[in-house]
Amino acid sequence: METIRVIKKLNRNMKMFLIVNLIECFVMGVFNTFVGIYLKEIGYGEHFVGYVLSINTLVIAFGSVFSAYLLEKIGRRYSFMLGFLFTAAGSIGIIFVHSKILILLMSVAVGFGLSVRATAEGMFITENTPEENRVAVFSLSYVIYNLGYVLATFLGGVISSYMAHVVDSKTAVQIIFVISTFMSLIAIIPIALMKDPKNHVPRDLKGCFKAYKNIMKKNVIAFMIYYGIIGVGAGLVVPFFSIYLKYSMNISDAVVGSILSISQFGCIVGGMVIPFLVSRMGRARTVIFCQLISIPFLLSIMFPQGLIMLTIAFFMRNGLMNMATPVMQNLEMDLIEEDERTNLSSLAAVVQNISRAIGITAGGFIMEHISYNAPYFVTVVLYVIGVLIFRSIYKSDLIGKK
Repeated sequence: METIRVIKKLNRNMKMFLIVNLIECFVMGVFNTFVGIYLKEIGYGEHFVGYVLSINTLVIAFGSVFSAYLLEKIGRRYSFMLGFLFTAAGSIGIIFVHSKILILLMSVAVGFGLSVRATAEGMFITENTPEENRVAVFSLSYVIYNLGYVLATFLGGVISSYMAHVVDSKTAVQIIFVISTFMSLIAIIPIALMKDPKNHVPRDLKGCFKAYKNIMKKNVIAFMIYYGIIGVGAGLVVPFFSIYLKYSMNISDAVVGSILSISQFGCIVGGMVIPFLVSRMGRARTVIFCQLISIPFLLSIMFPQGLIMLTIAFFMRNGLMNMATPVMQNLEMDLIEEDERTNLSSLAAVVQNISRAIGITAGGFIMEHISYNAPYFVTVVLYVIGVLIFRSIYKSDLIGKK
């Protein structure tokens, strides 16, 4: 009922943004889930897959700085359009090229496209939502974002397995990327219905960079360190889930897609539950609780078990580790002044994605040269360290009020 009440109060900008969120996560889900399988099908190993994914993630990181400038200079609407055009070009381009250089360039295009929404999300929700509804709207955005991922992994797996009876496996995956490209272009319709803020004053490049200096406060720096450690840990294992399931456990594309879509559904359930947890435990306690409880389920993925237990482990790990994301976004926006939100969003995107890229590069190397299980142990250690840093930032809130 609370979610329905919040949806009714959303302005048109937020409703269109939620549609865009759904489409973008579908596109990103296709890329993250199937680019590794596609590259394996055309003869590349896990190490190169790691490079492609890490380059994509690095471009999301560094592209977010330029995206912050675009969002301030040409406005939200045109920036979103440009982002989806780049994503469409990269998604369709990657299935027509085979050289390493061109594959990496297509990954760059997709990465820049994704960086625009990643930079805009926290700022956009905050400026289009009253304060009393923000946790609920961040949660709703998170639920819809993950719904797109569920659709990508599930439908992608089903389509791939079905088409494999008609064409070869490589062509089946190429068809999925064509569908993803079409969805990227469709996103331009809801974007065209958005409106930029009436009081928006464009900033030049110098003004944008000056704002980065202003936000470098103690708690912001600590928050970015926390993001960085969690990002490395996630990069070591998360982008390789599909490869781990398909090539380590010999699971078919359809089952891989089903497991990953069910695990992403855990994020949807978590996103619905998170406002209730926040109302009972407070924002900081909720983040710590969810992320610590997720660790045993991450560990259980490494050990031999049936498909049902493996699916449950993925569901619980994904849901618990990620369900606190909307709360962290809300806490992040509270660290700075209103006119600095674009800069903090882009800084967070830089840190999260650079750290994730580092983890991806290391994860691909470790899996190819040591074992598929080894990165999981490192991830657990990094998650624990990250939670301890987060706890230190909000120590006073945990001792006193929620």
